[in-house]
Formats: sequence, structure tokens, C-alpha cells
Amino acid sequence: MKKLVPATYFLLALIPVAKAQVSPAGPLPPEKERTVTADPLPAQNERTVAPDYQIGPGDVLAITVSDAPEFSGKFRVNQSGFLEMPSLPSPVKAQGKTPTQLANDLRQALEDAKLYRNPTINIFVDEYHSQTVTVVGAVAKPSIYPLQKRTTLLEVISQAGGLLPTAGNKITIVPGGASESTEETQVRAATTIELSKLVRGDDPSLNVEVRDGDVVSVSTAEVVYVVGSVNKPGGYVLPDQSAGITVLQALAMSQGPNSLASTKRGMILRRGPDGTEHQNIPVDLQTIMEGKAPDRVMEANDILFVPVSGTKQTLHVMGEVAMSMVNGVAFYGVGYRVGTL
Repeated sequence: MKKLVPATYFLLALIPVAKAQVSPAGPLPPEKERTVTADPLPAQNERTVAPDYQIGPGDVLAITVSDAPEFSGKFRVNQSGFLEMPSLPSPVKAQGKTPTQLANDLRQALEDAKLYRNPTINIFVDEYHSQTVTVVGAVAKPSIYPLQKRTTLLEVISQAGGLLPTAGNKITIVPGGASESTEETQVRAATTIELSKLVRGDDPSLNVEVRDGDVVSVSTAEVVYVVGSVNKPGGYVLPDQSAGITVLQALAMSQGPNSLASTKRGMILRRGPDGTEHQNIPVDLQTIMEGKAPDRVMEANDILFVPVSGTKQTLHVMGEVAMSMVNGVAFYGVGYRVGTL
């Protein structure tokens, strides 16, 4: 029994300490205070939001006030940018504030209304509706995307499914007007960025941050088509749009005429600016390949048609056949790679 006496005194010494750590549920009386925290992060396994995200109208906020379920729940920021909660005498301005800032303001509002003293408040954004960016042009999934955090140009293109093979070499960012939920006071000018430099990472400053209301437009490249009796018919993006492309270069891209080709009776179908009127230009591919005739320069959207040997068709009929082959043809780009994250 003598060996148990020290252990017994040790247990008895712990009892008052444990009691001191237990606090009653619910709001505390004014003479007692609780540690103040305003944590914007959600519980484990819940979606997180960047700490600098600025709340705006339409956002749905998940709010937890410790030991006060009547103040906890999901609340939508109204179109005026204010958060309305039951029992609060007046709404709390939420627009333009981060979850941390709003948690501090809400704590102060509860204290000023004498509804709670030093509450522990957690706020995170459950649904994003106030800040969006629009992505259009030569991307896989053009649409409107919510900005859940600070987002760069490459990130938003990835969200849009990446680039199509027909993507050109220019991205234009048309900014929206200055928003109350941002610190911007001046309207930004439109920006044009060279896609090849952006993807290669030559200049990190080109990967700019997109803002609320921005419209990101990826240009469509100039294309020539090679169809008919060739090994790889398709639409080919011009590698150098300023220099254009020649007939021999277009044939090389399509891996050359196949064994059934009639290289003496090729044709270039050139369409007008509106796509309706067109011009049929006969081309003797054989003499060009033999170096007996000068190579011809093709224009954007030209169709090079190589007919099958042994067929007798007028230029008009050949043009109709070439137009029908273009529909559904595969496209081959210049190799930009901006895919989904």
C-alpha cells in the first residue's frame, strides 16, 4: 500500500487541472473571455480557398460559430454585397473582403450586438459565383469559369481543356471593368500575348494573372488543306504565317501523293473572304516536283486537291469534291501543349 500512495497523490493533483480546462457550452458571460481566432480554412477534407480570395455577390459562405449553431450554416452574399444573418441587427459588408477579414468583422458585429463575446469563427467559400473569367477561341471547352483563387493565364487555359490543334500564336486578354471586389480603380487596356513564347516559358512575366470579368481569346491559326490522293490528308496550320506556305511544303506535310494520285492535274481551290465565292486554279504538281515549274505560294484557307489517276473531271466538279473532303478532316497544329491540369 505504501507504493500506491505517491500515485494516488499524483492523480488527485491532476483533477483540478482537468476541471480548469473545461468550459461551458454556449456564449460566455461578460466576466469570462475566450481565445479569439478567425480562421478562414475549412475542416479537413473540405474544399479550401486561397486566403486572398475576395468575396463577392452571389458567393455562398459556410460559417461556423463555435457553440452557437443559431449563427452557423450556409449563407449567400446578397447582390448588394452584404451578408445577412438571423439575430444580427444589421447586415455585414462582405464584398471585397477575404474570409479572414469577414470573420473578424462578423466577430465584431456579434460582440457589438451583445450576442456573443469573443467567438471563434470559421468561414470558407462553399460556392463561387461572383468572380469569373471567360475563355473563347481555339480551346477545347470555351466557357465561363469561376475564379476560386489567384489564377494565371496558363491555368485558365488548362481549365478550358487546353488548346486545339488550330490554335494560333496570339492570345488576347480583354479586361472587364474595374470591380468593387478588387482593389483596381482604373480600367486596364487589352493585352496581346505571343503564345509560343508563353508556352516555352521564355518570359515568365507573360503568364499574367487573369482578373474578374476578363475575356481570354485564343486566336485561330491560318490553315491550308491538302485533300484527295495524298498519304495524310488534313488541315495544316501555317508554321510561319508571315511567310506563308508553298505547294511543295503543303505536299510534304501531307507526306506526299499516294500511288493512285494524278499529279499532272492538281488544283488549288481558293475561297473568297466570305467563304462563298471561290476560284479554281489548276496546278501541274508533276512539273513543280521535278523543278521544271516554279513553286506556287498558297494563301490561308486554300485547298490543295490531288485527284485520283484515271478520273476525268472538270475543275468545277473537282472543286465540289475538294470542298466535300474538307468537312470532317483532321487538323495538325504546330505543337503547342497546354492541356488540363
